[in-house]
Amino acid sequence: MTKGQVRVWCDGCYDMVHFGHANSLRQAKALGSYLVVGVHTDEEITLHKGPPVFTQEERYQMVEAIKWVDEVVRGAPYVTTLETLDEYNCDFCAHGNDITTTVDGKDTYQIV
Repeated sequence: MTKGQVRVWCDGCYDMVHFGHANSLRQAKALGSYLVVGVHTDEEITLHKGPPVFTQEERYQMVEAIKWVDEVVRGAPYVTTLETLDEYNCDFCAHGNDITTTVDGKDTYQIV
């Protein structure tokens, strides 16, 4: 980690990646100087939302190709915690205004 670097965390399924995904990552990158993006596994997505269209490997590659992304965390946890942010030395967590919930209806960002 570079001194003075502001690290921002985003995470998601990133299935069927489109302009909205890329734009949200562009906006998140603007909040800091280094963008870390967590991508959930097929298993986690299937449990909470249903099966993804693209495989996790395909989704990892799609997110890695977005120019504002500095680092991809493969197999990121579905529920974002302070421990996850600490593990990747992130100062902030960014997410859109859409509510993301677990299979039992809990907000996946309620802790952060």
